[in-house]
Amino acid sequence: MLRTRGPGGGSGEGRRCLVSERLAQLVDGSLESPERGPQIAAYDPATEQLLGLAPEADAGVVAKAVAAARRAFDDGSWSMLPVQERASKLRLVADLLEENLETFAKAETADTGMTLKMTTQGHLPRAVAHLRFFAEEAVRMSGECIPMDGAYFHLVQREPLGVIAVLAPWNAPLAVATMNVAAALAVGNTVVLKSSERAPVTLSLLAKLFAAAEFPPGVINVIHGRGQPTGEALAFAGGVDGLCFVGGTETAKTISRWAPIHRRNIFELGGKSPTIVLADADLDAAVDGALLSAFSSNGEVCTAGSRILVHERLQNEFLSRFAERVRAIRVGDPRDPRTEMGPLIDAAHLQHVRTSVERAVGEGATLVCGGQRPTGLSHGHYMTPIVLTDVDTGMEIAQEEVFGPVAAIFPFRDDEEAVSLANDTNYGLSATIWSADSSRGLALARHLRCGVVGVNSPVIRDIRAPFGGRRESGIGRVGGKWSLEQYTEVKTICVRVSGLALPRLGTGSAS
Repeated sequence: MLRTRGPGGGSGEGRRCLVSERLAQLVDGSLESPERGPQIAAYDPATEQLLGLAPEADAGVVAKAVAAARRAFDDGSWSMLPVQERASKLRLVADLLEENLETFAKAETADTGMTLKMTTQGHLPRAVAHLRFFAEEAVRMSGECIPMDGAYFHLVQREPLGVIAVLAPWNAPLAVATMNVAAALAVGNTVVLKSSERAPVTLSLLAKLFAAAEFPPGVINVIHGRGQPTGEALAFAGGVDGLCFVGGTETAKTISRWAPIHRRNIFELGGKSPTIVLADADLDAAVDGALLSAFSSNGEVCTAGSRILVHERLQNEFLSRFAERVRAIRVGDPRDPRTEMGPLIDAAHLQHVRTSVERAVGEGATLVCGGQRPTGLSHGHYMTPIVLTDVDTGMEIAQEEVFGPVAAIFPFRDDEEAVSLANDTNYGLSATIWSADSSRGLALARHLRCGVVGVNSPVIRDIRAPFGGRRESGIGRVGGKWSLEQYTEVKTICVRVSGLALPRLGTGSAS
């Protein structure tokens, strides 16, 4: 059961949130589960059982949601509300989410196939933290005053952009959505949030929490749908002032091509991240780190360390240890606390991963291990994690994101070649470096063309630090003050104080 609070703050019980119900959308303050119109079926990737039906927003529903957000912004019911009151609303949603953490964690596991351990200890606490952090960060946000010889003050302040569209991904819908929605709302924007058609369940539940928190109508809208018609209608809506898209690079290119020139776009896209194991690395630590980078979150994460670059002196020993550990990874029911890797999101994505690996092997790569359905699992979109060697850097699997549990190992001779290999893709999101000499690792990090680097550690995100990529991995940064900057515009107000005489045109005076 989903627990909410009434207007007086008392707890209450909502409807059951899982299994074969109609999922809710939130448009202009109205929480609805329409039975007519196109519906998107959401399935549990572990059991292949139906979780629910989400209403697919057509162009008309998208237009209604955008218009509601536009009105709510323009009338000042949210944008002109004191920041402390906006923060209070976000804290209430955080409290409600925390009170329902177990329900949401189970729903996200059912929705995405991520392990219950991951959703309970990672995704859900992070979503709660996002709401609370940005509530407080907006209160702390301040402007500047620049004096000009005592004659003028230039007051510099940040103002909300307006209507923000957030197109959430399917691999971590709650964590990614709240990172952007919380920041946008905290500084006074209004939002239209679209879930991925592959994972609409938990964002439907989040819509219920926003409704329970009694946000003004139109301030936050939650809709569902595929790229066409829903995503396309939202991405190209004229009333949208800022857009955050989290997903594939090709889709982002299409959005950029047709987006209004004045709109601010934030793109969190894919990666082909390298793990670099230098000759002096602690091999045990490097193997541990490479495994986490490549296979945590089922390999379905943009920062996945799918290219492992190993100094040639360590190559054989690293491969032996790494492959042995990969073969021992527990693949199974994501609800089982012993499981280390769950199913992939759906049958189409499972086939995409298989095809990518088969193509690589056909081009000459060696399949060291993985790629089979685990024994005893007759249902679900499961595969054992894959290790490849003999991969040429020009192969598609060395250049394009697979977004699955696939790691390819490449040897290198020296630091210079390691940097060259690491930078040899169109992406630039993250990297990790393993070395006994942290100074050497830091020096090497400066030469990597990416947004985030871990030295002797997988990339660990901190909400206060910026996160984002270069080149085809994205535009913009989220986290800390960088999120607030993305969702605000700077205004300078010039105020005359005293002392500077201005020319008086039209008076006939030359002075």
